[in-house]
Amino acid sequence: MGTFNRRDFMKLAAACGAVGLADTSSLMAQEKLLKIIAWGGSYGEAMRANWMDPFAAQSGITSEIQLQSSSMETLAALRANKGRMDDDLWLSAISPATLAMRDGLLEPIPVDKLANAAHLPENMANENFVGVWNLPYGIIYNSETTPFEIREWTDLKDERLKGKIGAPYGANYNGLFIALLAALAGGDEKNVDPGFDLAREMKPNFSVFTTSDAEQVRLMSSGEIDVIAFTPVSNYFSLRKAGPQFRFVSPKPFIPVSINNIVMLKGADVEAATRFIDFAIGKVAQEGIAKQLGCLPINTQAAVSPELREAVPADTQFRYMDEPTISTQLAAWNDRWQQEIQ
Repeated sequence: MGTFNRRDFMKLAAACGAVGLADTSSLMAQEKLLKIIAWGGSYGEAMRANWMDPFAAQSGITSEIQLQSSSMETLAALRANKGRMDDDLWLSAISPATLAMRDGLLEPIPVDKLANAAHLPENMANENFVGVWNLPYGIIYNSETTPFEIREWTDLKDERLKGKIGAPYGANYNGLFIALLAALAGGDEKNVDPGFDLAREMKPNFSVFTTSDAEQVRLMSSGEIDVIAFTPVSNYFSLRKAGPQFRFVSPKPFIPVSINNIVMLKGADVEAATRFIDFAIGKVAQEGIAKQLGCLPINTQAAVSPELREAVPADTQFRYMDEPTISTQLAAWNDRWQQEIQ
């Protein structure tokens, strides 16, 4: 027996209604549900509070989260189940979204239907993806157990930190740590050799390689590591609840900022999904989710919360990495990281 998903059900309901066997209007109302692949935990809570529940109250369209552990794992699942999944939207990073677009897994987004796209930076709304927030990355350290105040990325080489640092595994955070190291050492996304040389200098200080936000927070809060080498500022807000000893640093000379985005998956309910995206990038929704998550809003009219401004000062130098280029090399970077560093 073949698979039978939500979209098949809608087609059947329409056919039955045509011959008087079903009330399709009531079925359509009951079936107006958006399925959104996204992260759980604090991300899921923030999405429900600032996007999903208010959107349902405004539009009558409900939504539910299909949990993912990482966007790269979701990409693998979408590839393996191409044409057999009925999810509508996917919260992702630019690298996996770019690969999904190349694989024909995305539905074009009707940008002309997004009223709030006018308040997004240039190129942050196109038929492939719409940016939903900016995520700054830095260093977190325990001020009670770290022997000095960390200020710069190169402080991670200091021999006083031997065995104290948790670093991301190669593909974690979509390879941004490797790209950062390359940039710091004079290379770039197309020449990461200098970055691997710098990583080898830091290697004696790395004690564990993490795979997720939750693992970083757990290892820091339990005292198993004293420093997180590369982490989104949102993890700092999670750790801060455990005590004032945890510090977030926006290291010199710059910090990477990644853009998380939302994409429309092939076969999505385009009308409902478009309305959801437009709501999510609105000023009020942006301010709410940015404050709760600890990220920078993508809507240029949205205010930055005082808590985030304290962690990431206004004069912080940002650097946007070339994530589409990274996406084409990430698998090779990851293999090399495991062989040479991890």
